[in-house]
Amino acid sequence: MRLMLLSHGYPPTLSGVTLVVQKIARAMAERGHAVLVVTASEKHLPYQAEDQGVHVHRILGIPNPFWWEGPMPFSLPSTLHRLIDRFQPGVIHTHDNAYQGILLSRLRCPPSTRVITSCYTLPSFFTQFTRLGAFETGIDNLMWNYYLGNLNRYQHVVFCTRTHEQAFKAHGLQPATTVISNGVNIQRYCTEKEVNENIVERYHLPPSPRLLSVGRLMKDKRLDLLLKAMRVVCDQMDAHLLVVGRGSEHQRLRSLIKKLELEQNIHLLGYLPEGDLPAIYRACDLFTIPSMVEVQSIPALQAVATGIPIVAANSAALPELVHHGVNGYLVDPTDEAEYGGAILHILGNAAERSRMGWASLEIAAEHDETVTFVKYEQLYQGLLEPPAGKGESKTRLVA
Repeated sequence: MRLMLLSHGYPPTLSGVTLVVQKIARAMAERGHAVLVVTASEKHLPYQAEDQGVHVHRILGIPNPFWWEGPMPFSLPSTLHRLIDRFQPGVIHTHDNAYQGILLSRLRCPPSTRVITSCYTLPSFFTQFTRLGAFETGIDNLMWNYYLGNLNRYQHVVFCTRTHEQAFKAHGLQPATTVISNGVNIQRYCTEKEVNENIVERYHLPPSPRLLSVGRLMKDKRLDLLLKAMRVVCDQMDAHLLVVGRGSEHQRLRSLIKKLELEQNIHLLGYLPEGDLPAIYRACDLFTIPSMVEVQSIPALQAVATGIPIVAANSAALPELVHHGVNGYLVDPTDEAEYGGAILHILGNAAERSRMGWASLEIAAEHDETVTFVKYEQLYQGLLEPPAGKGESKTRLVA
């Protein structure tokens, strides 16, 4: 099989999507398939590279006003068409719901090529950045129309959660759909009795209890709510929040920490190598995520696989990973008092933490990434098989 993947970025550009694309690409290459990834250049100028058997074609990356570490890919339609002609993919799978996805949906591809897309966002994602009050409903409706207009041009759409899939179907999505979890390496992200690996000493971690938040420091992650909830927590006990990640909100969050007088309790650790993350999770007592637009959070997946309880916003697809009262608590994503109270309840009850940690492990078993890779390979190969008794069908994107 010859597989072409399109993505807005690829590591070292870090986001949930870029990490998922890299995992899929490497797994398919390891299984003997030819894989080409077309993505933005993090250096802005085009170049080509190899990544564990994956050929990475980096096109022009232009500055992204919302995310300075993630340039936006740009190419002429003729450039993408030449890449398709040269590589001759059996399946083209775009993970880019913006420029490249729109471009691909309007190209005429060879009849034998199956062209599919993944969707990783909700229209409400954009209102997290605009925050225009009374205009947000209108913007939300416009974004639904935009996404559906684009996705309905494809032959197949992949979602990572049932919640996300059903939301789009309810708004009028027409193509066939498949749900495949982003997956997590449950051999690496696992529970251990020993914290490990001198991770506490190496990163000079504060004493327990420790809370953990992992992800980009961006407006859509709503970390300001978490910091305010920590004021509620620290009024009752001496707890420490570790924030792993980098992004454009760093300075604003640092100012808020100072305003809340929590400099001794909230620790912005910045970027940490992925190789150290399993030990960081194991060193913490609780994971927390306040974002309202998660279609499936990779850090939350990592947390359940590590066997720690979670306090999360009761929003989007997070309830698929956080079962209220079972492996954590779902809270009103606008209520810092409720948020802080849920954290306090778990941190103050060792038996509850243990019970919820075991429940997280049971949930994680459903998201083993080896199953994810098998499902993707089966999806791709199934798309290439002609319908029984009909010969190969000639499929083409609607122009």
